[in-house]
Amino acid sequence: MKATSIQVGKTYEVKAGRNATTVKVKSFNRKTGGWICATTNGKSLNVKDAARFVREVVPKKNTTATKGKKAVTKIERAKGGKPQGKMSGLDAAHRVLLEAGRPMNVREIFETAMRHKYCNLKGATPPLTIYAAMQREIVAKGAHSRFAKIERGLFVAR
Repeated sequence: MKATSIQVGKTYEVKAGRNATTVKVKSFNRKTGGWICATTNGKSLNVKDAARFVREVVPKKNTTATKGKKAVTKIERAKGGKPQGKMSGLDAAHRVLLEAGRPMNVREIFETAMRHKYCNLKGATPPLTIYAAMQREIVAKGAHSRFAKIERGLFVAR
């Protein structure tokens, strides 16, 4: 990069030996003719040669999911949980079992959830994914689980 294009307050990728690290330019030292930078982990770094600056790094926005035109930030997601819309396969399975009120096998649960458009599961074997998640919840939560296995392959909602 040219020395004239390096600005104080901006973030750049800088070569340090064979490696590259991200730094924020704090100030310009007129005595040495170099830039005083801070790395992402807080260490100070003096860069004297403008050729070590590889490129300007544009900071990423703090978003995790978008719903329509509105971006949901990490903080909003932590406060309110998942954005409105489709539910997870496990939540959909619980809803299907509650609505059915009878024991069902995983293939029936999956087909009902997809028919009612409760969730959108992609992959080679979505029923097996739901089955594994239900088994994990039963083992992890025990009596507090939302599911109970009453027979081989048959589940009910608690």
